[in-house]
Amino acid sequence: MNASLLPAVADPAFDRLKAVLDRLGQAPPQVLLLEGGSEEQRLDLARYWAARCNCPQAAHAENGAPCLACPVCLQIASGEYLDLAAYDGRISNREDEENPGLVRAFNMQRVRELKSRLRDAPHGQGRRVVLLMGLSLNRDEAANALLKALEEPSPTTVFVLLAPQREQLLPTLVSRSFCLTLPWPDSRARDTALAPWEEALVVFLRDGQGFLDKVSARGAMDAALAGRLLLAGQKSLSRVLADEAESPLDMLLADLDARGRAVCCRWLAEAQDMLQYGVTPARVLEALAARLFVLRRDAVPRNR
Repeated sequence: MNASLLPAVADPAFDRLKAVLDRLGQAPPQVLLLEGGSEEQRLDLARYWAARCNCPQAAHAENGAPCLACPVCLQIASGEYLDLAAYDGRISNREDEENPGLVRAFNMQRVRELKSRLRDAPHGQGRRVVLLMGLSLNRDEAANALLKALEEPSPTTVFVLLAPQREQLLPTLVSRSFCLTLPWPDSRARDTALAPWEEALVVFLRDGQGFLDKVSARGAMDAALAGRLLLAGQKSLSRVLADEAESPLDMLLADLDARGRAVCCRWLAEAQDMLQYGVTPARVLEALAARLFVLRRDAVPRNR
């Protein structure tokens, strides 16, 4: 087995969950819900499940595990397998049209296209796997259409819901799902892959330069990356509130007084909500960064 193919779940802490998925592959539930962990871990575990449902060798393996080495597994890991579809409710319609990628927006048009695809047999010998991320608690037209699709059992298609917590999804979706909880991440741990973005934000909060151009560059920011950056800001504020500031971003947020920190916390939560409602990620981050720059600029003279 190629342990490096899905690195986010290569840690032995995920062996139990992968073993559960290996067994589930014998009679896959129509809807699997993956909660907990990080966004990368949920996505890699969902891809592992897709490999379990499609790898030609999994059905013959003693433990039912996918090989993670054949062409099918390699295509699934890269998100390019024909029977793997992914939708994200945080991607705006405009972003979906201007920068179409492997993960599409979750809207009524995409749901109609998906329901049409479900009428056809999968391209391969396994099952079609549909990943659904960034879904909200709203019962909008697309959500209602999705619920109807889930009410129609299909022997050739399985759905995977990905969410930090099941409480962020419609109860009717959760009730239809087989739920698995990934190991909960350290609430204050840093995402080292975001270092260049954090550095750019630090420069902007200090000097008012660079970040807006960086975030608005074509193709530079998508909903998933924006969500990770907002989470990094929330973790940074958590360290500040716990008097454990260590990073440059922590130090800048530590300039804020109690009222400023409360306002910052509220703005970060509002920015997360804006992503959930489909506002373009670049606009969300531009607005937040501008507000934080003014907040910190006004706070510094009082503290120094």
